[in-house]
Amino acid sequence: MAQSLVPIASGPAIVDVREQQTSESISTAIAALRTQILAGLYKPPRERTLPTLLLYDERGLRLYDDLTTHAPEYYLFAAEEQILTDYAKEMVEFMGVQGDGKAIVVELGAGSLRKTSHILLALASAVAKPTSPAEAPITYYALDLERKELLRTLGVVSSTIGSNLAGRVATKGMWGTYDGGLAFIRTGGLVKDATPEEDDNRVSQRCGEENIKELHPVFTTTSSQTPTPRPGSPAVEDDDTHSASDRLSGSYDHEASTNMSTHTPPTSHPAEEEVRITVSRPASPTSQFGDTSAEHPPLHILFLGSSLGNFPRPDAVDFLKSLPLRPGSGDTLLLGLDHRNDGKTIELAYNDPAGWTAKFELNGLRVAERVLQGRGEEVDRDYGEIFNKDGWTFEGKWNELEGRHESYFRSTRKQVVIVPPDIDRPQNPETPVEFDEGELVKIEYSYKYSDAEALALFSAANLRVINRWMDNKGMYSMWLLERPPFMFPRTSSPTTTTTTSASVIAPTQPLTHLTSFPPVPTLAEWSTLWSLWDLITLEMIPPSMLHTKPIDLRHKCLFYLGHIPTFLDIHLTRVLRRMGKKEEGHTEPEHFKDIFERGIDPHVDDPSVIHPHSEVPDKDEDWPALEEVLAFRDRVRARLIRVYEEHGIERKGESTVRDFPRALARVLWMTWEHEAFHAETLLYMLIQKAGDVDGTIPPTGFAKPQWETLKKLPEWSQPIPASTVTLEATAEVSLGHDDIETEDSFDRVNSPTHEFGWDNESPKRTAKLGEKAVKIETRPILNGEYHDFWMKERKDGGFALPGLWVLDSEGNVQVRTLHGPVAMSVAANWPFASAYDDLEAFAKWKGGRLPTEVELRTYMDKYEGAEESNIGFKNWHPVPPQLPDVENGARGHNGGVWEWASTLFDEYQGFEKSVLYPGYSSDFFDGKHQVVLGGSYATVPRLAQRRSLRNWYQHNYPYAWIGGRVVYNV
Repeated sequence: MAQSLVPIASGPAIVDVREQQTSESISTAIAALRTQILAGLYKPPRERTLPTLLLYDERGLRLYDDLTTHAPEYYLFAAEEQILTDYAKEMVEFMGVQGDGKAIVVELGAGSLRKTSHILLALASAVAKPTSPAEAPITYYALDLERKELLRTLGVVSSTIGSNLAGRVATKGMWGTYDGGLAFIRTGGLVKDATPEEDDNRVSQRCGEENIKELHPVFTTTSSQTPTPRPGSPAVEDDDTHSASDRLSGSYDHEASTNMSTHTPPTSHPAEEEVRITVSRPASPTSQFGDTSAEHPPLHILFLGSSLGNFPRPDAVDFLKSLPLRPGSGDTLLLGLDHRNDGKTIELAYNDPAGWTAKFELNGLRVAERVLQGRGEEVDRDYGEIFNKDGWTFEGKWNELEGRHESYFRSTRKQVVIVPPDIDRPQNPETPVEFDEGELVKIEYSYKYSDAEALALFSAANLRVINRWMDNKGMYSMWLLERPPFMFPRTSSPTTTTTTSASVIAPTQPLTHLTSFPPVPTLAEWSTLWSLWDLITLEMIPPSMLHTKPIDLRHKCLFYLGHIPTFLDIHLTRVLRRMGKKEEGHTEPEHFKDIFERGIDPHVDDPSVIHPHSEVPDKDEDWPALEEVLAFRDRVRARLIRVYEEHGIERKGESTVRDFPRALARVLWMTWEHEAFHAETLLYMLIQKAGDVDGTIPPTGFAKPQWETLKKLPEWSQPIPASTVTLEATAEVSLGHDDIETEDSFDRVNSPTHEFGWDNESPKRTAKLGEKAVKIETRPILNGEYHDFWMKERKDGGFALPGLWVLDSEGNVQVRTLHGPVAMSVAANWPFASAYDDLEAFAKWKGGRLPTEVELRTYMDKYEGAEESNIGFKNWHPVPPQLPDVENGARGHNGGVWEWASTLFDEYQGFEKSVLYPGYSSDFFDGKHQVVLGGSYATVPRLAQRRSLRNWYQHNYPYAWIGGRVVYNV
């Protein structure tokens, strides 16, 4: 696809990104649009449609502007403008735009730019010093379908706020569709456009084609169609011609093409998606601008006006995936989304009494008529020759089940529409299309998003929320999103009997109830886990820390780099030998298994009391070198990939998973979860050195939290009300699941629905609540309230400071984070995490206690598990909890910590120790460990979402991310 810069005398530069730029290709595009119109009209009665794209010619864009200006019922525009007016500077701050740093901003479907002016001014104010206009550090591109509208709106910006932008923000236009603009970015267009010496060539090329400009229709469609993805289909589907090792090594590029229907201003069929899976993160993100070696300015995409709502929900996921946001690069997406508000309010917004919406929508019939007649751009000519003006009205209605507003043309009487022949085939006969009175022709859907649906959408599209802003009435949100280096998707719930478009992306059960886990991690899951592990071990641990112990009760950091591949290699060797492959040996160097097999967890009170473990070198110089450990790691990973291929788990040339032994499946599951557990362990060790000179490095590739801005948010700064719910006496509670390891064999085929678990999760059993009802707080114990307790009761009593707190130079309490300590004013509303003893003392001070395992499990089953739950690195720190809305049945979350139970971690009836890992649980049945449930912000969803999962820690162990809540006996 060629692009060129359209020269405009003393006006804004317009980059032509249309995918067709010849008279022949434009005729083809018009013919393609005519084909879409006819395909919709020729559908059976009551199923007919017209393309949404018809609404957005030049006249349609101006009518839309009139609608947003004169119809107060259309709250979306006003809500978004209020958010931008109030928070544009914050948004720019969260984008990371500051000083003299360069940035590129692209707005999809720019429209009138009235709202965008707030962002432009905020961007300009973030620039330290203005430069010459040609060297402005920030470049803004407005992408839209209509060149004339781009000239007009950019001209208005120049005449109104141009002096504020001069030397700070350069403004340009992109003329074309979403597809054209996004393809322009992917193929390096932004970099080329920023190279001054190339401008003359592009301008001269375009000047030779000025006659083409006049033939350009109201919009350009893409010339190729691609299959529509199945709802719920995986984001990455394996190509039969590539092996699993190709996919994991990064030598395989998977392109998933999807067909999107047309949507709000402007629109097109979204471009092809590129998905690359790699074993470990590259040293620097692969550029989407066409150059993989140089660093490029961050790209910030604006997609405002809830335009994404015009995509069917599965297509919205695919479109967001297709955006050229470089993982871990600082690129962001600012997205406006309307809420699932009251149906009457939404219907009124799309059918205002003054008729502005109807005028805008009915313009689509004028455009359809013009296309069918083969006429060019005639802005002032009305319709009526094909679609009789008296024969059609606009009708809108709210579909509660689907969560969308539906816009239709309604036939006012029984009538026949005569479709003329194609102008290139005038000899063909006219085609009559009959319409019944009251028949509806769909022109546009506008999907609305609840919080849970929005978060599920982002997760499915591999996007992470950086921050969110809402309007004053809570009807509309603007989300700032990034594509992080890796993401752990939430596990989907089982399919329900009633499937709506919303349930394709939003879970139908609370997260803590999900049990449909795939039994064996896929190679893609391994790749994601390895990306996390490599980020922690290679980017967050500086070389100077490799031989240090952030926590005295654990090994030095280097041990864990060798332990993870060693544990995997030992268990692969054992299971393969049991399968008859006696020649299978340990990966070299074989002596690593003597050093790295098992870590330590000594008693806090007496570190000399410790379970069996590996003997490690005493001197730093006797340890293996880092390079040797990493080479070993890579060989073990390659071995694992071969196991997947050789045993048909994921195999080259096969699209389905073949049957394989359950005994092998258990090893693959166990080693994956073992590594995931250790990632969290290593992080809570590293947090002890975060903020120190030469200490832990904050996680790279994720947006840095803006603490000073965050602490001003209501949920961070205002008191969180305390409330309780009652757990009734003697109620029965189901614990655990049935996963009997001794039933594994090499003859028994692994079931695709089997759920593996650790030995302390099985068998499934029933327990009862106590003889009396109890009240349990819906709010976990918070840092702020524990701080009050500490100052009053413990500060001067000789008690140790909680392990995740630290004192600053003036003696003020700070809370540790992986970005360094933060003030209590930032973290006061976070859940307090510390040793069981600390939380139990606080609970007693309040007249209560910590819950038993049965009580805590009962509470979590009923009230925890919101989609907003802070697990799986959604954030790299705790957040304020979201309390359940008990009256309306909405669940909450505790802010991102495990929770202590007062139940001792001990043997129970039916317990059988693991065959593969005999000491996993039984080594800790010592009367010193407490049961822990849930998961933290650093717990992967596969663990945190499994209801049967039980963890444990010593009662006086102060370092892990474990909180608690208070129970009161009634």
